[in-house]
Amino acid sequence: MEDKIYRKILVIPNITNSKNPEMDSFFDVLNQQIINLGSDFYWYIPVIKPVKLLTDKQNVKQIPINLSGNMFHMRVSFPIDMIKLLQSSTLSPNKKTNDLWVDYDVVYSHLPDWNIRRFVPNHKPIIGYAHWWEMEICNGKSNLNNYLNFEREILGAIQMRILYVNTKTQKKYIIKEAGKFFNDKILNDLESIIQPFYLSVPENLIIKQIPQKRERTILFNHRCTHDKGYNTFLRQMFKYREQRTDFSIWISQAEKYNIHFDEKWIDTHSVDSKTEYYKSISNCWVTIVPSDSHFGWNISATDSLMRGTPVLFEDCENYREIYPKGLFYKNQIELFEILNRLLDDEIFYHKWVVNSINHAKVLSHNSQYDELKLQLLS
Repeated sequence: MEDKIYRKILVIPNITNSKNPEMDSFFDVLNQQIINLGSDFYWYIPVIKPVKLLTDKQNVKQIPINLSGNMFHMRVSFPIDMIKLLQSSTLSPNKKTNDLWVDYDVVYSHLPDWNIRRFVPNHKPIIGYAHWWEMEICNGKSNLNNYLNFEREILGAIQMRILYVNTKTQKKYIIKEAGKFFNDKILNDLESIIQPFYLSVPENLIIKQIPQKRERTILFNHRCTHDKGYNTFLRQMFKYREQRTDFSIWISQAEKYNIHFDEKWIDTHSVDSKTEYYKSISNCWVTIVPSDSHFGWNISATDSLMRGTPVLFEDCENYREIYPKGLFYKNQIELFEILNRLLDDEIFYHKWVVNSINHAKVLSHNSQYDELKLQLLS
């Protein structure tokens, strides 16, 4: 670390792609926050292995530890190395050369699942950002944890000064779900602790020039899971194929889920880098975003917007927060009607390419960083 006086932040990470951390959206989000928060901070970031995206940053130290990158297991597996990091500032001076010794001022936790207050010395503040909630309504029937971790997430939340979440809609449903387990005092505390923080778009990744030619490919760049509407999307595409055959689909995460098809019009190839991923999005005609029962932000959608690829959202409250005047469908009939216009009407299509880029520019300017900066500094 340089001689400059920094506010030192210890990050609790939320890593869900252990096979290829370079493709993990958590690091995209964190990198964007580090950039937007400026040079007042020094970041200690526990990782499975160092990530190239953060390697050249002078105010970042990546600390490899024994850490799970499984989406479900890591939420209930609190590593001993993390306890050592949290408690390291209480160690005697002769232990300060230890790799797990960090002198931090604030904990920035992206996992309320880990109730860390008892390991954080001297009442150091805990600021949070939660990317995922195990509510019954979104994943109670489809994941390995069977939403049994929700109560622990709430207990972690009430240990924080503030906990940011993706959307206002998500906050509403979190508190509604918490009402099944906690009393009014806790619910009132959650009302003030939990606050929405919209994820911004990296301005440098917004496409500068509209591609002259695109493939007539419909993109599904989300997890191939029930809560992301994968089965519904697939069923609708097979139905749409009965009406017309002049399109293909790309399921960008299919290989991750060991999904393969014999149909030639279904592409399941994966890409190994973000650069190739963004380039491939730019070559697609339109992205479909089924409703998300998790009520969160949708990075896959904003990835497409910033590459000038129109996004067709299934209508739901949280997506209206992302793009209030975007393209929305309420049912399969509307979905097919809008797809037909995008595929057949050049003027209509070009309009939504331009709209996508312009809205990405709007999303790249997020005044909420001033609030986050204040929380981390105070």
